[in-house]
Amino acid sequence: MVLLAGVLSGLPTLAFADPLNLSVMAEPPTVSTVLGGRFVITTVVKNTGTAPTGQILAHLNVASIEGDVYVDPEDWSSNRSQQLSLKPGESRKLSWEIQAVNSGRFAAYVVVVPFGSSVNGNEDLRVSELVRVEVAQRSTLTAGGALPVVVAVPLLIGVAAFAALFRVRRRRAAGA
Repeated sequence: MVLLAGVLSGLPTLAFADPLNLSVMAEPPTVSTVLGGRFVITTVVKNTGTAPTGQILAHLNVASIEGDVYVDPEDWSSNRSQQLSLKPGESRKLSWEIQAVNSGRFAAYVVVVPFGSSVNGNEDLRVSELVRVEVAQRSTLTAGGALPVVVAVPLLIGVAAFAALFRVRRRRAAGA
């Protein structure tokens, strides 16, 4: 037993990073928009610990909660990462401008992770609550809805042209 303890004591131990003492709050809780619509989500990142955070990275992500819609978050927002550091008790409000590029039901959220060359990969991360995003399809003109327009517009132009021609001939006849 002593021999086993001596062997095990020679093994390297993993150094775990200090916990990331942060809270991450997102708002609004729900967004309803149409395809192509623009909206803003804000997050408040607060250092709840007694030490500075060091460099941290807040990163926006968007995921489908329906499962059958492919989501490329870079299409939704071109500025998805914000770097910051916070003193103890300090908070920072971050804004995320987003454009809905797919219709359906989605979740937007922000992940905060340590940032920089000293990151080992075993550090804690913090995730905001989900912001539910409902995106409705835009109404488009269907073939059935376009037919009346295709027929009516040339007909109205023809009637207007005939009325103008009739008026001109009538004036000439009255003047002669």
